[in-house]
This record gives sequence, C-alpha cells and structure tokens, in this order.
Amino acid sequence: MKYLEIIVIAIVFAFSVGCQEAKVVEVPLPSAIQQVSVETAKTEIEAKKAQFIDVRSPEEFNAEHAAKAVNIPLETVETELVNLDKSKPVYIICQTGRRSQIASETLEKNGFTQVFNVQGGTNAWTKAGYPTEKR
Repeated sequence: MKYLEIIVIAIVFAFSVGCQEAKVVEVPLPSAIQQVSVETAKTEIEAKKAQFIDVRSPEEFNAEHAAKAVNIPLETVETELVNLDKSKPVYIICQTGRRSQIASETLEKNGFTQVFNVQGGTNAWTKAGYPTEKR
C-alpha cells in the first residue's frame, strides 16, 4: 500500500509540474539600424541615391540642414512612412543623433530593413565641412 501512495504522489507531482504554464522568453531580434559616420552617410547617400531624412523641427531644419535632406519632423515620422520606399536605404539625421535613433527604431518596427542612423547628426555634418542648405 505504501508503494501505491508513493506512485500516486509521483504521478500527481509529474502532472502538476508538466502542466504548468511555460515561461516565454522574448529574444530581441538583431537590429537593422546601423550607426554610420557622416563621412559614410555622405558617400552612401550620393552613391546609392538613398533617402535622406532630417527629423528635426521645421525651424531647426530651415535654419540649416544637410544638403539634400528632406524634413520629416520626429513627431510625424509614423504618419509619413507611406511616403518612404521600404526597398531603398534610409539615412536619418537630427542635431546630435538622439532623435534620429528614435526615428530609426520607428522605421525598423514598420518593416524598413535598410535603416542608418547618422552619428553626431547635423553638428558632425557641419563640423566635417559638408554642404548645408538654408530656407
């Protein structure tokens, strides 16, 4: 009789452990966002006819921006995704690289696979002596 009790307890234990909800561990996917220097960005934008987006405010953009950049303020990036081509590289710049990183993450979450954050932003662009425009 003692053996029967031990077997029943073992079976109940096995089922209770085996029937517990499995813990799901989410493993982040590798990020498609690449950090690039202004030197690399300038070369690649010219060579690949890539999309070049400045996510600063219109006032900042109008004061001075990297030549050939198009202004899509950070707060409108998600609504402007329809105007971007997912099949082409997208280089994103802001003043220092923080807002462009946020915008890059938004693009990545929406299926863009060739996303490049320009490190140092417009500050680094102008410091390197690259062409800028004013409006």
